[in-house]
Amino acid sequence: MPRYSINEPRFNQTLEELGHLGESPDGMDRVAYSPADIAGREYTVKLMREAGLETRIDTAGNIIGLRAGSDDSLSAIALGSHTDTVPKGGKYDGALGVMAAIEVVRTLQEQGHRTRHPVEVINFTNEEGTRFHRWLVGSRSMAGQLEQEDLDAVDDDGYGLGPCLADIGGNISRIGEAARNPGELAAYFELHIEQGPNLYQSGTPIGVVTGITGRAVFEVEIEGKANHAGTTPMSTRRDALVSASKLVLAIQKMAAEQEICRVSTVGSIKAIPNAVNVIPGNASIGLEFRDTDMEALAAAEQELRRITGQAAVNDGVDIEVNRHRFTSSVPIKPEMQALVAEAAVNCGLAWEPLPSGAGHDAQAVAAIAPVAMLFVPSVAGISHSPEEYSTPEDCANGAQVLLELLLLADDRL
Repeated sequence: MPRYSINEPRFNQTLEELGHLGESPDGMDRVAYSPADIAGREYTVKLMREAGLETRIDTAGNIIGLRAGSDDSLSAIALGSHTDTVPKGGKYDGALGVMAAIEVVRTLQEQGHRTRHPVEVINFTNEEGTRFHRWLVGSRSMAGQLEQEDLDAVDDDGYGLGPCLADIGGNISRIGEAARNPGELAAYFELHIEQGPNLYQSGTPIGVVTGITGRAVFEVEIEGKANHAGTTPMSTRRDALVSASKLVLAIQKMAAEQEICRVSTVGSIKAIPNAVNVIPGNASIGLEFRDTDMEALAAAEQELRRITGQAAVNDGVDIEVNRHRFTSSVPIKPEMQALVAEAAVNCGLAWEPLPSGAGHDAQAVAAIAPVAMLFVPSVAGISHSPEEYSTPEDCANGAQVLLELLLLADDRL
């Protein structure tokens, strides 16, 4: 049996109340730095203070709530996630981890239990990276991993990141001060919905995350020859969009049939001049590969360059492959996985190991502290969608295991 029980109705009420901030008929629109995001952040700060947390905002805009421990010599154990969403997203991605972390502290406060370690609850800013196309901004800031590209980022309207950070209490000129040294945190734990179908299909209530996926992002530019669609014989065409279409199918097969990597996705495609009566002279596709095995990602890139080279020869077009981002996978240490599994067992809940196919703040924090993640089921495996849903019971199970995990770690770390 767990040592203490969370207040399940209260916890699910906070999830519901947060889910009304940014809600629209088309889904959640609590995009980072938007008025809805600011409202969600203000709600989070309110709950943190009610839980007795000493709350501050660092220069990267991360909201950090601190509860003192009984031993001043020990580093803090952090719990958290994010409350920003993708456009037209769901109510549980990220939000579950932040609300659960606050509920854990509220429970400890009510029970009069003082942990040995200080406890931090963190709401990382701009995990999704939608607006500026730069993700994990808050957690990478804390891990000292920001690049100049992040600081120079502008949105699609040319608006810079600096004023947005100022709107939420950050300061881009001092953002380096948000970085923390290895050892400042004893551990970081993140509860999240699975965002995939495994737990839902198996009926297992808890997932113990074994690793967080690596991600390789590319853009492929294809140059053919624009010409009149009615007068150019089929045999003489250099149609860039046809070449792009062949590559879309070949990239799909790399994961679906060849199993070079876990998943491969072409998510964007452009044709120029994009007119029905003109053979496309130029085309581009945006794609990504994901796998927890970095060798698999390297093999996927090698195969991508092989098939694009072959397509250039076969179709008489010029093709350039540009690598944009290569995010390393993060394996979770076996001893951290074991703590999550033990916490689940102590709560009377079955668990299974599984990798995370999505990225999370934990993969940035892993550069400065040991991390662990636990998943609860997503109904039908749906996420980043208005249909994203995890049952109140599953959400509460996750929060209960998170509490037990904190107590186990506090005893042993």
